[in-house]
Amino acid sequence: MKKSMTSTEKIIEYIRKIAPEEFQENWDNSGYQVRIKNETDKVILCMDVTDKVIDYAIETGSKLIISHHPMIFIGVKSIDEDSYLGKNIIKLIENKISVYSSHTSLDVSDRGVNVALAEAIGLPIVENFAMTDTTTIGYVLRNNIGDEIYERLKDLGAIFYGKKVPVEKIAIVGGAGMSYFDEAIAKGVDMFITGDVKHHDGQRGYEENISLVDLTHYGSEKFVLNKLKDLLKEKFTIDIEIIDTDFKIEI
Repeated sequence: MKKSMTSTEKIIEYIRKIAPEEFQENWDNSGYQVRIKNETDKVILCMDVTDKVIDYAIETGSKLIISHHPMIFIGVKSIDEDSYLGKNIIKLIENKISVYSSHTSLDVSDRGVNVALAEAIGLPIVENFAMTDTTTIGYVLRNNIGDEIYERLKDLGAIFYGKKVPVEKIAIVGGAGMSYFDEAIAKGVDMFITGDVKHHDGQRGYEENISLVDLTHYGSEKFVLNKLKDLLKEKFTIDIEIIDTDFKIEI
């Protein structure tokens, strides 16, 4: 049965209720990247808007792409068809495809990145531990599964630093969260889970006698796409498809 068409504006209105734009960080560019009033029966979800995502939206007739990371971070002074970004913007406009990015407003949502990450790990959030200018960004989990936590994280693609210690208290910050490391340590955690961990961050984990877990930037945030998919399918009669935009390659 053919899906009914839904206003792209109504879909974004719902996304804004889940992740209000006013919760974004002041350096961020959450919100519409390209806004074209249209209707669609298919929505593409992705972490990053790439040429392949746009081509797939065109191929499948989707008129709305919802990404986590904004495709435009700083002001665009010119649109040049010979540049990667310019070519993508032109292609979107020519095909009347809107792009909306939720980013840091979704990071801090109670149905956002960290909640989805906690659910993927299989542990409930019990308290907050780190705040931004707008709202909470870091959460504490209580481990009730013992050493199995290491196996669960390994299955999620984790890279481990520091030390393997008995884990009772865990802090999480999806994405690039090492700037909250000191706050996590102050909460007395045994494990800190985030992304974008550098070599010297690993050394600090060792010095603080904790397990420091790097799920990578993409790997710690990707679970929110499935959560958004479920929420959108529950709300609207539209097809939702997730496009993998992890930039790692197999050699």
